[in-house]
Amino acid sequence: MSRALFSRNPDLKRLRDEGYFVQQQGGYLVMREVPYVDSRCEVRVGALISSLTLAGDQTRTPDTHVVHWVGDFPCRADGTPIQGISHAAGAFELGHDLKATHSFSSKPDGGYADYHHKMTSYATIIAGPAAVLKPGATPRTFREPEDEEDSVFNYVETASDRVGIGVVTQRLVNERVAIIGGGGSGGYILDFVAKTPVREIPLRRRRVPDPQRVSRAWRSEPGGTAGGAEEGRLSEAHL
Repeated sequence: MSRALFSRNPDLKRLRDEGYFVQQQGGYLVMREVPYVDSRCEVRVGALISSLTLAGDQTRTPDTHVVHWVGDFPCRADGTPIQGISHAAGAFELGHDLKATHSFSSKPDGGYADYHHKMTSYATIIAGPAAVLKPGATPRTFREPEDEEDSVFNYVETASDRVGIGVVTQRLVNERVAIIGGGGSGGYILDFVAKTPVREIPLRRRRVPDPQRVSRAWRSEPGGTAGGAEEGRLSEAHL
């Protein structure tokens, strides 16, 4: 999905076309290899992380001007912190193997028009001092990530990360959750489980349901199993 996402959205495509090392991880847009100056006036590299707002496979206006940062707090060329972007510090567990150390806030008049505007604005603020100490230091590396994220979904699932439960949701990745019964209770549970990244959801229900419960039954594909029951299965791309 990641490559298609970047090819279908002008703001994301422009980031890669201009050489920024960006990728989608879960419900986040990540810009890696951003050079910055630390408090010892040494040039290092960090990563910017932004929430990603989508409607289907189309980006929307960023839902927040705040970003997360992986690395030490960035400084000016003389080693003084760039306090103008300071927002919060701590250990931010974002899920999808993303762990941030800071969050930054820099809001232009009218907000950010798109993700190209947002990510390049922060990259310019942070990487500028690095170019002073090390000419040629730039976040425009003209490299693309080799591995694309493997997901069971047919779309980029961003809801969990937007409400801050991405870390919890990731615990279900590659799990197999079986549901016995596809009626009122089983169908209700299935509706919730199908929205998680579990790898497989085997279903089992009675072949001949009670007529009074037929309207509540979730329809699975028959597996023709013995014992008066039938099986269905939701596996990869179950949504």
